[in-house]
Amino acid sequence: MQRYHPCLPSAVPLRRPPALGSRFVTLLVVGLGWLAALVGPAPVAAADFTYEVVVPADDRLANGRTDAVTIGSEAVAWGTEHGVAEEKPAGTFTWWTPKNAPFKQGEHPAIIYSEGDLWVGNRTQFGGTGLLRRSGSQWRVYHPKRNEMLSELVNCLLQDGKGRLWIGYEERGVDRYIGKEYGSKTLRLFKSIKVKHGLLRGAVLALAATGDDLWIGTSMGLCRVDPDRIDKNAFVTWTKETGFPGRNVFALMPVGSQGVAVGADNGLCWPDGAGWRLVARPEGLAGLPVKCLAWDGTRLWVGTYRGLQWYDGKTLSKPIGLDQGLPSDHVRCLAVRPLPGGKVQVLVGTDLGARLVNATFP
Repeated sequence: MQRYHPCLPSAVPLRRPPALGSRFVTLLVVGLGWLAALVGPAPVAAADFTYEVVVPADDRLANGRTDAVTIGSEAVAWGTEHGVAEEKPAGTFTWWTPKNAPFKQGEHPAIIYSEGDLWVGNRTQFGGTGLLRRSGSQWRVYHPKRNEMLSELVNCLLQDGKGRLWIGYEERGVDRYIGKEYGSKTLRLFKSIKVKHGLLRGAVLALAATGDDLWIGTSMGLCRVDPDRIDKNAFVTWTKETGFPGRNVFALMPVGSQGVAVGADNGLCWPDGAGWRLVARPEGLAGLPVKCLAWDGTRLWVGTYRGLQWYDGKTLSKPIGLDQGLPSDHVRCLAVRPLPGGKVQVLVGTDLGARLVNATFP
């Protein structure tokens, strides 16, 4: 069994220099498993939390660039440079590649389960393949040349609380898949939100939903709108010019009743009353920009080019990165789920492979 002994991070109060950790945890090479069962020495206790980093048994997942991850009711799916990997609860993997699926070798920047189907955005250095949908073992491709959708360059996907699927693009705006209504209420498969409706210009980089509202993060700022009443008066926008802390919005994550946290080019924008409070390098954030976020119900997990941290509204942890067992400091995607015994499992994708971080909090 391969073991690795990184230093245990300690939580750092804002605006105070972090204390160096001196205790150790163990990196264990085991299968992902639905609950990622661990073997070997127990983690060493710390005042704040302990963690263990788990390496996937599948070499392609462990050692290739990971673009996106999503947790479904019956599987976990990863978008990687090698293709799309789906893991079932028993720990078995199914790989979808250009040999058995209609996408091209490249990047999978967005992936999500919606009503049992897997939806994937696929792009190459030459352009986009479009939006792909797997139902069972069958794949279908949606593309502007065949469907009235805005673009083939998919950046992000979201299923909201009403079960609606939203697609954010590199250009032209946002689509909603309305295939259920096709042939009865409409002859279109997609319904669009564009700049002419009030959307900020630029690439759509992130999507989130709270209540009746759709949140749209772009390369020019942040928008909020009730998608059932699309007009310019319905949009609320925040930009750098109007005092918003960031410009490029790379990630959006609802954080319970507190609002929506924003991952931006110059830091983490934490909801604070009617606005946001910037949490950046002076507050202990390891790197910029904030590219991905995941909420475990108590704390926000933050991914940057300098590793993985958590934030609870007051305290930032020290980063977990290359020296602590991740294959790289560059965190590209995150997802989180609870484990038995009060543990939290963070699924982490980096530019050099995937890992699972199992964290225990007092």
